[in-house]
Amino acid sequence: MVEFALIMPIFLILIFGGITMAISYEHKSEVVQAVREGSRFGSTLPLAQCDTTSNCGNRNWAQLVQYVTSKRSDGALSTSQICVALVTGSSGAVYTRTGGTYSTGTTTTFPTTGCFDDGNAYTDSRVHVSAVKDGDKINLVFKTLSVTLTSKSSSRYEQG
Repeated sequence: MVEFALIMPIFLILIFGGITMAISYEHKSEVVQAVREGSRFGSTLPLAQCDTTSNCGNRNWAQLVQYVTSKRSDGALSTSQICVALVTGSSGAVYTRTGGTYSTGTTTTFPTTGCFDDGNAYTDSRVHVSAVKDGDKINLVFKTLSVTLTSKSSSRYEQG
């Protein structure tokens, strides 16, 4: 009985920690998959398709890619947690074209123009999609660890 009392707290920490860690890993997989799907979608979306926003559910190009990424996350991400940009050149500058919007802009969560720096190894046009999800927790019975899930994806723009 004494051995059980000594081992039980360690056993509970392992069990609860393992279960909540598995749940956080599943959430991370959802975020990664959604971001990849969003960048793939953006890489095939014609630039001019959303110049008239009524063609895209009253969204511009960047907002449509952001919305699709959110939907493909099965509710794990809201649009405010997703950054989208069509970037070009070695500097990673946001693509510009009259009549189109190709970035969701910078915020405190996404302070970098173009969502993130991809190292500029590829200089053609590419779609950047980045997501940050706060609020996941790993429960260790006596202590709870907060986890921030992030993912970034870059896809070559196929329409140009």
